Amino acid sequence: MRIFESSSPNAVKRIYEYRGFEVAVELESVPDGFDVVVVPGFIAVVQIQTVGGNCRVVPALRLGMACHKPFPTRAEALIAGYSAGQRIVDDTLT
Repeated sequence: MRIFESSSPNAVKRIYEYRGFEVAVELESVPDGFDVVVVPGFIAVVQIQTVGGNCRVVPALRLGMACHKPFPTRAEALIAGYSAGQRIVDDTLT
């Protein structure tokens, strides 16, 4: 697993290797007051490509919790993003 972290306190990107693919999970911060019905938290953006490749094999996927809410913590968003990437690889690409 390779981990990249940006200099911004709210921006995190991690790249996991899984079954010959790279599952990249990048978090986007949802600020307080962004929308009337949205609470602050994090959205996971998942991208999948072959290891060492530079071509995505599926379009980027944006994930939040049920009812259009962001994940309350970075850890929950990262775990959900990686889990979704694993399922896509298992069910679609292998």
